[in-house]
Amino acid sequence: MNMNDALEACKPLLPAPRLLHIDADDTTALILATLLVPEIQVTRAGSMLEADALLRQHEFALIVLDPDLPDGDGQVLIRELRERGVHTPVLLYSARQPSLHHQAHAFLPKPWTSPRQLWQATCRLLEIDLVAR
Repeated sequence: MNMNDALEACKPLLPAPRLLHIDADDTTALILATLLVPEIQVTRAGSMLEADALLRQHEFALIVLDPDLPDGDGQVLIRELRERGVHTPVLLYSARQPSLHHQAHAFLPKPWTSPRQLWQATCRLLEIDLVAR
């Protein structure tokens, strides 16, 4: 190993981008976290109330949302975030087709999306090249 390689190896890794996964389904949450961690830091909320609390406490680079939540329609949460000036990109990941007026940046259908498609959409919305990490 030459000196440049040694110096490159000593550089601190970039911090993993933070993603908030809002979904009531435990299996989907496990699959998404398994797919994305450790390159992306995944935090999960199972309800609108829990998601809103997390969004008030932390900043996230991306929100992955299944709007069918036990305490309401997650798209209402996104609309409220936009009204508060929070413009975090949103990936709708749902079995339900979004309305024409949804606030998301992208949509992937559940359960027909492959892990590769989910990975690619996440990286595209985060605007990162995880191969280079």
